[in-house]
Amino acid sequence: MARIPVRFNKIAAAFDEAARASTVVARQCESSSGSDHSSEDLSDLSDLVNSFIETGDHEGNKTAPEKEDDEHDDGSESEPEGYWSETKDALKQLVKNKGDNVKVKIVGLVELACRNVLDMSSEGFKRRIMSDLRDNGFDAGLCKSRWEKFGRHPAGRHEYIDVNVNRTRYIIELNLGGEFEIARPTTSYDSLIQIFPRIFAGKPEELKQITRLMCKSMRESMKSNGLKVPPWRRLGYMQAKWFAHYKRTTNDENLDKNASKNVATATKRSVGFEELPAVSFYCRDGFVANSKIGLKVGYLSAAFMQS
Repeated sequence: MARIPVRFNKIAAAFDEAARASTVVARQCESSSGSDHSSEDLSDLSDLVNSFIETGDHEGNKTAPEKEDDEHDDGSESEPEGYWSETKDALKQLVKNKGDNVKVKIVGLVELACRNVLDMSSEGFKRRIMSDLRDNGFDAGLCKSRWEKFGRHPAGRHEYIDVNVNRTRYIIELNLGGEFEIARPTTSYDSLIQIFPRIFAGKPEELKQITRLMCKSMRESMKSNGLKVPPWRRLGYMQAKWFAHYKRTTNDENLDKNASKNVATATKRSVGFEELPAVSFYCRDGFVANSKIGLKVGYLSAAFMQS
């Protein structure tokens, strides 16, 4: 019974941190264009709460053991034999597009756009791809996630593309493997990075599984080299990139504002898209994901019950 107050304090601290981060992010997003979205997936919240409690990230428990990264760093325990081959097989299944015609179509269009582009990280490139996907009938949007410092996870921001088809959301990343690159990777870990395609299109639940697999493998790789996992490569931080509060915009206001319509059209063609017949892929201008800003107390309670 004596441990109950400690547990309660940890839960209260997690709630306070989450509420503070949500409030700050909401205020930051108010000043930018686009519609607000925040995940209502219970597993997202549960992961965040578990990460916060288990790593002792809150100020009231600075001396708590950091289970995520430090508990087995002495090398006394390791993953069972066959771990890397099993992880590789699971990852291959998650990144493949076979059997999903929507994925195949999206990836085909984006690959065409990237065919002659050396730097896919150039400013405005993702917005241009989003615009071209919309021109080809997809309900595509440019998503900008942003989050405040949460425990030991630093503040950050990320930009990616999404596409909604019949109320199914697909997340598009131009270099997903690069998001998981680390210093001094083992041969086994590097073999996982090589599995990622240049263009990734996947459902949120698939990306969540990928993130969990890669963060666990990352920890094993770095542990074998006597390295600590940096805050920006921990599960909580990595998941925030795609599952934190985000702004979604569907306009192309930053694409050559001062250029004429013909010049703008030529610019779009220059990145690789060819003129295609106007075919609708369930693009609904009025479609808005069923999401609400903020954390729900009921969901938070359920998350703690699972932990």
